[in-house]
Amino acid sequence: MKPPRTQLFTPEEYESRIRETREFMAQNQIDVLVIHSPENIYYLSGYQTPGYYWYQALILPLSSDPVFIAPPHEAALVPEFSWIEDSRIYPDTSEWSKVTAEILKEIGCDSNSIGLETKSRFLSVDFYENLKAILPNSHIVDGSGLIESCRLIKSPRETDYLRKAAEVSSRGMMAGLKAVNEGVTELEVAAEVHTELDLAGSEYTGLPAFITSGERSQLVHATWSSKRIGIGDLVFMEIPGSINRYHAAQSRSIFVGKPSEKVIEASQVATEALQVAKGSMKEGVSAKTVFKNASSVINESNIDYKQGRRIAYGIGTAFPPGWDEGDIFSINSNEPRPLMAGMCFHLITTMRVPGVGAIGCSDTVLVTKDGVETLTTHVEPGVQYSQ
Repeated sequence: MKPPRTQLFTPEEYESRIRETREFMAQNQIDVLVIHSPENIYYLSGYQTPGYYWYQALILPLSSDPVFIAPPHEAALVPEFSWIEDSRIYPDTSEWSKVTAEILKEIGCDSNSIGLETKSRFLSVDFYENLKAILPNSHIVDGSGLIESCRLIKSPRETDYLRKAAEVSSRGMMAGLKAVNEGVTELEVAAEVHTELDLAGSEYTGLPAFITSGERSQLVHATWSSKRIGIGDLVFMEIPGSINRYHAAQSRSIFVGKPSEKVIEASQVATEALQVAKGSMKEGVSAKTVFKNASSVINESNIDYKQGRRIAYGIGTAFPPGWDEGDIFSINSNEPRPLMAGMCFHLITTMRVPGVGAIGCSDTVLVTKDGVETLTTHVEPGVQYSQ
């Protein structure tokens, strides 16, 4: 194991991750795992790039050294970030299924059980079919979820990065709240947020910040625009931070002018639901129990809104197009698995209420044996007010 120039984790931690992944491979009778997801490649090797629109893959045999495949314009990043000693650089015009197949033949894995991340958005149907045709004697199986199972519980170093990401997110949120005034545009608020995020040390995030106002706050996953904020507008902000690809996020709203009783009531409901969810979370409690407790607060209120989807999703390592680990674990009505200490979630009780707007209420929390630690602590939940 050759230490990279930028070493974000110790060799021992990488060795532990490889060992645990191989244990899952053995349990699933997989001889070699071909990994395409940027998050999983990063988790096992340390390699990172925003250029994963080009082919990259990590080949992990059960009992021999891993091999990393990348195009030439990314070659300098391998020794910068990755400990993998056997890296193969091929022209970006290569037929990547043939390249991968030839390496599998070279290392003696072409007739073995080959695991592919068939649920990965970075594995094309074309690649899958071509690999099967090139290696007719192999047994190709689904290797999805093996590395994700290892990523569920965050290590002390990962937790440290998450806390720093939460600090960055909070600084961005405070800058955004301070910038909201009658007459400014969403774009001007966004400029203040991003300036603070950059100065605080945030990397590019898996999703952008979401900043909307008035009727636009009803638009889920809408970003800032040139709309000017006026009296009576509810301004919604969901602000991420990223440190070494580890993400934290939080949502808040700020009302410009004197709030109506409906705004105040909705804010109280969202805040109570968030606190109930936090109070329900600890090691051993099922996810669906947390969902039931928190969603009941919203569904049994007089607010014209019902909680119909997950109340939280896992958050941690991410590359665009997302910042979440919800595909690994989400807190919803049909998730029976128990929470475990070391899991990290973006816990969300944001409501989009007709005639009111988005009541932003969310925090990043870390599960402990006895409860949760809220990582995004600088701004209290609930609607803020700008007179």
